[in-house]
Amino acid sequence: MEINYRPARLEDLPACIDVFQESFSDMLKRHNLPLPQVLGAARRLEVFEHCFSTGIFHVAEARGRIIAFAAAILRDHLWFLSAFWARPRSQQSHVGMQLLRGVWEAGKQSGATTFFVWSSIDLPAMAAYMKLGMLPGSQMLVFEGAPQLKADAAAGYTAEPLRRSAAMKLDELVLGVRRGVDHEVFIRAAWQGRQVLRDGEVVGYYYVHEGIISPAAWADRRHACALLTLACREASADGAQVLMMVPGMNHDTIRFGFDSGLRLVKFEHLFMSASFGRLEQYLPSGAPLF
Repeated sequence: MEINYRPARLEDLPACIDVFQESFSDMLKRHNLPLPQVLGAARRLEVFEHCFSTGIFHVAEARGRIIAFAAAILRDHLWFLSAFWARPRSQQSHVGMQLLRGVWEAGKQSGATTFFVWSSIDLPAMAAYMKLGMLPGSQMLVFEGAPQLKADAAAGYTAEPLRRSAAMKLDELVLGVRRGVDHEVFIRAAWQGRQVLRDGEVVGYYYVHEGIISPAAWADRRHACALLTLACREASADGAQVLMMVPGMNHDTIRFGFDSGLRLVKFEHLFMSASFGRLEQYLPSGAPLF
């Protein structure tokens, strides 16, 4: 069967959502996992459109039907694999690896020097990432629960509505890139952004949405506990359970999670071609944009 590999067109994106849904459901079934809360089709289309317009999006098609796709966002020198899925019947035919190489090479030609991915637990996918040059960098830990917060943990700190300029400055410090286009997505999704101040200086930011704290960044490790306390108070204000996704090297947040009575409920993997930024001072926004 002849496979055509090409850059995606905007009209391909609904078919890519179908590929994702079929492949994701198959992966859960193969690993005997429950269906987690996922983005609805309309919201996922918005994310795919964002990746399409600000990154690299390729598809593989056979007989005029899309059977696999790979999308990476490109932020200066950072290439992040946002999505990589193939229909179950196509997964053993090496379609994915050639597709992935194409998106990787397109990233290199656009100036990317550091490549990384937030991987599912799927072993063939993890093997593909390692063969390509992204090796294990860290766990991605998920904490969840009703936080038990110390009353004075955020003394001297305040939170106010987030300015995009402040978020971009902190992103440059913590991640090494300014990513204003991604904050536009968070704002359009009606996530509540806050910048955290101490003595009138912005020392961090966080977003909350439906009990989830993500993304978040702070300028120095000494601000971690106060910022996370403020974020947890806001995220759980209506009695909601909170959820945080934590890079394994972010020991301050791991300790905070356990000290606050949260449960470790899940872990996945972060693969990277080289270390970058200060991930010990960061909580990602989720697998599509990191």
